[in-house]
Amino acid sequence: MLAIVLLLLPFLLGPWGASQTRSANLTNVSVTLSNSRLSFHGILAAGNTAGSSIVTINTSGTTHKTSKSTAQLQEGDSVLIGDGGTATTYTVDGTNPASEFTTTVALGSGDADENDDVIATQSSTLTVRFTTASAVADGLFRILVPALSDNTLAADGLPDSDKFDFSTTPPTVTCPGDETGYDFIAGTASASAITVSGADYHAFECAYSGAGGVTNDFDGGLVAGGNDHDAITIAGIINPSPESDHVVGASDDQTIIVQHFDSAFAVQDTTTVAVGEIEAVKVTATIDPSISFTIAAVNSAVSSCGVDTDVTTTTSSVPFGTLSLSAFIDASQTLTVSTNAANGYAVTAKENDQLGLAGAACTGDNTGSNCIRDTAGDTTTMTHIVTDEWVSTSTKGFAYSIDNDDATTPAFEYTTTTGGCDGAFCAKQFADVEDSQVAQTVFGAAAPADSQNVNVCYRIIPSITNSAGDYENYITYTATATF
Repeated sequence: MLAIVLLLLPFLLGPWGASQTRSANLTNVSVTLSNSRLSFHGILAAGNTAGSSIVTINTSGTTHKTSKSTAQLQEGDSVLIGDGGTATTYTVDGTNPASEFTTTVALGSGDADENDDVIATQSSTLTVRFTTASAVADGLFRILVPALSDNTLAADGLPDSDKFDFSTTPPTVTCPGDETGYDFIAGTASASAITVSGADYHAFECAYSGAGGVTNDFDGGLVAGGNDHDAITIAGIINPSPESDHVVGASDDQTIIVQHFDSAFAVQDTTTVAVGEIEAVKVTATIDPSISFTIAAVNSAVSSCGVDTDVTTTTSSVPFGTLSLSAFIDASQTLTVSTNAANGYAVTAKENDQLGLAGAACTGDNTGSNCIRDTAGDTTTMTHIVTDEWVSTSTKGFAYSIDNDDATTPAFEYTTTTGGCDGAFCAKQFADVEDSQVAQTVFGAAAPADSQNVNVCYRIIPSITNSAGDYENYITYTATATF
């Protein structure tokens, strides 16, 4: 991966922005992005040629066009290339090296000039979860999302550096369903409407009538047995392009403010959190401003999950290289989280599809010649939910395991002896988005964390029936902190 903007706008610009009379903290607050990826907004370097499918970007960027690395692109992305209103839509075919990508068709005339725009927009749904601190009658919840101060640029449908673009069509705000104490009206969305401490924000609001309540969990039932209400969602907002000083493998973060107003238009409760975007293995994080989530390379010949790695990874890739039909190839990356979130964090993982020849689609648990399938394990019981031992090279495919270094709660480890595992190399499939599988937890904690980390160990061996050629897929890690 839209209306009623004016219903509450007079209040939004007037008394809704009045000074707060009392401020408590909403608790259990988190904001999750459905799409982890940064948008891409860069420019062409000199030397591109019409008729060529090789595209070279300027790795210095400009003030507003800050994408400097093709690590923020992936195969299959739609990308606009050209000058202003004459730009043409192309499809990304490959992204190597970091200054270059290829397209499925050659650049057209007028789309190869130096400093022409290169734009790949990523949209998200923000899911906002929290627990009320006060019983506020006839109140309103407001979510403030960072925006450019220029109202036109903030809602032109083009990615903004380190800010969310409102899009040309207003995002859809879905308020919670009616519950005891809360009778909600339709949500509203306003572009770059609020200024707080000199910073501009898009405003998304859910107003209600009723008495409200204390410790109501607006979390969509995330906490079993809680006093649950639906979470608030904001769909169709455009993800930021990178900060000007963005570093590949480290997240950019943006502050989001969640507020609770009373009927006198005064802020009663407020909590500030943050969300972050990171490319690398397509990672995003929902974080407090103090959280850090990184993915680091692991060299070859390093012990990880009880075996020595065969290849050196980077922060943005796992280059298995030439595979063997008779031996495993093993690789690893280190995932690290630090946060002062009182209720800890969780890191989940999913793959866009199984490994396909030239990125081709692999339907379901595809075992065809053009797909390196997710392995079923030595006892053929492995899934994205169920672990299984995987030490036999007669069992073909791709899977991962976990080597816990300093995490409080890994989902499992390579030494696990349950779920079909006997402790030599316990493994699991990545959840397959193409097959509608839900992302699974890799590791986490229920308390603040100081540089907690695990190694994710990747293992692969192809079938003799797999066709010769280059195979690929994408793994997305998502870190969510709860405050």
